[in-house]
Amino acid sequence: MDDKAVDVTETARASDALPSVDGVQVASFRGVLSRLREDYPGEDPARIEAIVLREWEAFSAGRPLVVPAAVEEGAREILGQPPA
Repeated sequence: MDDKAVDVTETARASDALPSVDGVQVASFRGVLSRLREDYPGEDPARIEAIVLREWEAFSAGRPLVVPAAVEEGAREILGQPPA
């Protein structure tokens, strides 16, 4: 990945238009941490990350909204099914 490339979700604010998955607005984990660290510079970054993880757990009930595409590929390997 080009280090100079701009990730749109990195500069988006929570109130800005964000992509959605299954009707739920989503943002990159890294982007959320970056924005919160910028907005709360006096907070320990580890505390911010712990809060975000706790909020994600509460929101998602531990069930992921999205997974990397490679997760499906790995599951197909385990199941022994050919790709669709």
